[in-house]
Order: sequence, then structure tokens, then C-alpha cells
Amino acid sequence: MKKLVLVLATGISLVSAKAQKMEGFKFGAGIEAALPLGDFKTTHSFGIGGQLQGEYAFSDNLTGIATTGYTSYFGKTFTDTYSLGGTNYSQSFKSPSVGHIPILVGARFYPSESIFVGAQIGYGIFTGGGGSNPTGFEYRPQVGYNMDNFQVALSYDGVSVTGGTLSHLGLTGIYVFGGN
Repeated sequence: MKKLVLVLATGISLVSAKAQKMEGFKFGAGIEAALPLGDFKTTHSFGIGGQLQGEYAFSDNLTGIATTGYTSYFGKTFTDTYSLGGTNYSQSFKSPSVGHIPILVGARFYPSESIFVGAQIGYGIFTGGGGSNPTGFEYRPQVGYNMDNFQVALSYDGVSVTGGTLSHLGLTGIYVFGGN
């Protein structure tokens, strides 16, 4: 995983174009594609959602960021085969779709005007699922590419819940408004 992040960061920096310097407050809205990892991928296949973010530049290289949004994860279908009285039966089950709401704050460091690395922490809320709605501490390290009015970020997102961690790999595209 570390090698993948290093290769992506190196590749992006080689093709980076000149972007505007960060100044003041910027607001952004966009979409996220999410790939569940770990135990979460055994019950859910893919997630898609929207995100809102605010970013404030403290200097040319350091910004504070706040993020929220909603991502819906599609449940997988399972077939269970069993035998009863010498007859084989099969029954299909589908995991219900679940939603995820992150409430995060953090910081980003810009080693160049186009590339950033960052981390956010906060609270993650899962909705739906036909039962309990787990919540917990959420963390999100990320690496990304910043263009004039558009950002792309690759992140790992984990929510510590009772009994484990619900995690995903996310790719987010954000259109940025405001700032100079």
C-alpha cells in the first residue's frame, strides 16, 4: 500500500501543471467513488456519494479542511445452500444498502502548488442496514492533486466501530468555489 501511494504521488508530480496558490477560504462540492475493504467488502460491493468541503489556507503550504457528505454502499447478494431431510435447498440473501456520513476536520500539506497530503479525524455515522447504525471515531489519510478549480483525492477511510473497523478506499473529485 505504501508503495502504491508513493508511485501515485510521484506520477502525479511528474505531470503536474501550475496551479493557483492557496489563499483564504475555499468551498467545494463533488462526488466520491468508494471501494469497501476488509470485513466491509464481504457484505458490500461499491459505494457512491457526494461530499462538501471547506478549506482555509493558513500559509502557502498548510491548510485546514472540514469535510462532510453522504455515501451509499450497495449490498451483496449471497446464496446459502443447505440440506434438509435428504433434499437440497438454496436461499438467496441480500445485504441491505447502508449509508455513511463523515464529519471530519484536519489539515493538508502542499509540498508543491499541485500536490497535497493530508489527514482528517472526526466522527463517522452509518445509516440503514436494517439494524443497528454503528458510529465511531473516523480517520482519513489522503493524497491528492490540486488544479485551479478542481481537486482529486485518493484516501483510506476507517471508522472504528464496536467489533472492528469499517473501511474503504475512496476516490473523490471536488469542484472548488471561492478563494483566489
